[in-house]
Amino acid sequence: MPGAEPIRVDGRIVEVLSHRLVRVELDNGHQLMGHSTRATSESLVNAKPGEIVVLEVSTFDLSKGRVMERKKQNDKEQ
Repeated sequence: MPGAEPIRVDGRIVEVLSHRLVRVELDNGHQLMGHSTRATSESLVNAKPGEIVVLEVSTFDLSKGRVMERKKQNDKEQ
C-alpha cells in the first residue's frame, strides 16, 4: 500500500520528554510518541502538558506520529 495517506488527529500533551519529543494522548485514550520536524521544532520548545497538538500518524505504525502544529488556546475553546 505505498503512498497511504497519514491520519491527522488532535491530541493532548501528557509529558514533554525533550525539545523535539512528547508523549501525546488522543481522545480515545491511546497514547503515542510525537516528534517534531525541523520546521515545527521551535513550536515545541515551550510546550507544556495539557496543550493540544495536531499529529500526522502513519497507517503502518500507530504508536508514533509527527507533530504538525500546536493549537492556540483560542482554537481549543471553539
